[in-house]
Amino acid sequence: MRRLLDHFRSTRNLLAAASLVCFLACGCKQGAFQPPAGTAQSNVFQQQSTALNSQVQDLTRRVGQLDLNNADLHRQLAQADQLKQQYADQVSLLQKQLGDMASRLKETQTAKAEIDKQVQTLQASTRFRGGASIQANSSATNSLSTVQIPGIDVRQDGSVIRIELPADKLFVTGSLQPTLEAQRIIDEVATAIIRSYPRQRIVIEGHTDNAQAGNPAGAHLLAYNQSQAVFQQLVQRNSIPVRQLAIAAMGENHPLASNGTEQGRAKNRRIEIVVYPDTIDG
Repeated sequence: MRRLLDHFRSTRNLLAAASLVCFLACGCKQGAFQPPAGTAQSNVFQQQSTALNSQVQDLTRRVGQLDLNNADLHRQLAQADQLKQQYADQVSLLQKQLGDMASRLKETQTAKAEIDKQVQTLQASTRFRGGASIQANSSATNSLSTVQIPGIDVRQDGSVIRIELPADKLFVTGSLQPTLEAQRIIDEVATAIIRSYPRQRIVIEGHTDNAQAGNPAGAHLLAYNQSQAVFQQLVQRNSIPVRQLAIAAMGENHPLASNGTEQGRAKNRRIEIVVYPDTIDG
């Protein structure tokens, strides 16, 4: 670029010099020093004047082209500066996003540690101090019967009762935003618990599909947060005792159907209210 501008300046100087010579030649042609017409000196002078005029015209054309090139180069420089600023802005944005991702990762790791702690606490709560597992006696198992809740799948699973709530009926898929029917569904489940299982220990299990297969901590965090939302409504709105409830975030670890189809993934996205035969009274 600098060499081209220097060439542009030298060409302009040459053009100015040629113009001066042409002017002097023309002036001489009109003045007292003009050779007599028809002489050899007159013919040579005429040839030199014609050649000089041709050079001036050529230089004028070249200078015009250089003006165009110079304008184009300035435009390219302006575009380069604009691109440079855009790249700088993108780098700054990426750095900010990287910082935000690092913060979210740290929060996720903290949440996972808390979930693991709660799972360990839940597992510990199912054992006596001597280490033996709690086993429901036959009378307790026999007395624990299923309930009927319209539109809700309730099934016996060994010694426990599982009330299966499709997560898509409670939350906008993959989020914590409640649906319009979420409150009604949870209220109906709460009514059944208060009526049929007023003292039983209950675990709220959160399950997801494999949408976050590359981020198991994220799947557990979503499962935990959705279970926590159900827990809060059961306690705050329906007055179920806090000590009767516990939360377990299962993530994608216990699918009911194949995650290879949308129907299967929808089946796996669920909240299960698991009613145990043992009671909170011990």
